[in-house]
Amino acid sequence: MEIDGARITKAEEEVGGKRYVAALLELPNACILLVSEGRLAMGTLALAVPAALPGRPGITSMGVLGERHALLARMLAERLAGLRGKIALVSLRATGSEAEVGPGALAVLKKVLEAGDGHEP
Repeated sequence: MEIDGARITKAEEEVGGKRYVAALLELPNACILLVSEGRLAMGTLALAVPAALPGRPGITSMGVLGERHALLARMLAERLAGLRGKIALVSLRATGSEAEVGPGALAVLKKVLEAGDGHEP
């Protein structure tokens, strides 16, 4: 769905018997991604900014709020910022260890990007 230049995409993926849901709001200069286990809800927040100029250090990221899965949220934000070349704000809410949640979160990120673009990232 597109609203005033902003595109909203939703995707679901089941991994390891758990259902992951993602919603991506893509703006001209930024992306906001919500990833949740079960139903959409706010979770740990991470922010990533892509490299501004060639030859400068890579993507910069930081945890903004929350502790659970903070490293995984940062990784998703960095991946999204790198793929889109835009600021990325990511919320991740799930139960289990990062090793358990990681595959599901990455799978639903891939699926929501494919749904928005019509092709694999």
